[in-house]
Amino acid sequence: MLDEKISAGQLAAIVILFQIGSSSLFLLASEAKHDAWISVGIAMLLGMAMLLLVTMPIQAKAPHSDLIEILNRYFGKYLGFAVGLAFIGYFIYKSVRNVREFGDLVILYMLPGTPLDVVMIVLLLVGAYAIYHGIEVFFRVGQLVLPWLLLIYILLFSLLFVSGLVDFKRLLPLLERGWMPVWNAAIPEVISFPFGEMVVFLMFWKHVTRFSDFKKFTLLPYAFSGMFIVITNMLILTVLGDLSGAYVVPFMFGTSLIQIGGFLERMDPFVSLLLFGGVFFKQTTYYLAAVLAAAQLFKINRRFVVVPVGAAIFVGAKLFKSYMEQIRLGFEHNLKFHFPVFQIILPVILLLVMLVNRWLKRKRDRRVLEPPQNE
Repeated sequence: MLDEKISAGQLAAIVILFQIGSSSLFLLASEAKHDAWISVGIAMLLGMAMLLLVTMPIQAKAPHSDLIEILNRYFGKYLGFAVGLAFIGYFIYKSVRNVREFGDLVILYMLPGTPLDVVMIVLLLVGAYAIYHGIEVFFRVGQLVLPWLLLIYILLFSLLFVSGLVDFKRLLPLLERGWMPVWNAAIPEVISFPFGEMVVFLMFWKHVTRFSDFKKFTLLPYAFSGMFIVITNMLILTVLGDLSGAYVVPFMFGTSLIQIGGFLERMDPFVSLLLFGGVFFKQTTYYLAAVLAAAQLFKINRRFVVVPVGAAIFVGAKLFKSYMEQIRLGFEHNLKFHFPVFQIILPVILLLVMLVNRWLKRKRDRRVLEPPQNE
């Protein structure tokens, strides 16, 4: 299991699926009204800067180690263990939110008579099955599924244009209230979700078959998925205007308005596929990261951790009283205060410790190599 490898193409596919997730179905930065797409673009660029300057340099300086191994090496046995345990909690909680969101939305829009527990257990079982069979299996599935999900998106985009629902005038006037509302909507909320979440790939990059490919096949997919989310947000606004933020899943509502020739309508099944596919890959990526991290931290076989971590995710998802409670907690607390700790603060501290450690090591090596001065 330790020798599991993933190809550069498989890494690229999971980066795209992970970044897009279900975020393209919602209007991000809705506080910025019809300028929300600009906020998303700003957050994407800042997220890329974080990826280029902090997250990927951490991996580049420890090419054969994952996040838990890096923490133990540079933070020491006890602090490394504590921070590693905190990251496991972060991965589990992120998975919890995806599982609960999926369960609530499925009951709200598709299967109103189905018990919430059943929907969440099905999603978790599918994820657990993929994880049990290994990293390679999960990443390979992502590579197979990605083209089909993108095809569905392209189909729905085309139908929105053909049906005459798209009106770019709804994006005007640009920056009507100035830059501050746009900037405030982007930071820190949209950076935290979805662009700051790339820290999870510190658990996977060491498995890339040819390590030198990890930067290229992370950055390009990140840029593609970021632009895809910007375009999707623009499209939602061109269809629904400033009222987009009033809908729980605005993309679903927008596509429900499609009517062509009196027979082509009701696109809900396609949006349901996008929701399931997006949430599945997002939550399973976090689920897998939590399993790998726990197995590494406690020095046990990964397969023994799959069920306990899955049970923790299920129990955590059950703790929310309602969909609105988890949304309120997410936007009022998690995105502003909790997630940036794991996405920005701890990675920056870790990188600084690594740089100082390397500088001290070079200084010691120079002292050893320098010939003694003659008195």
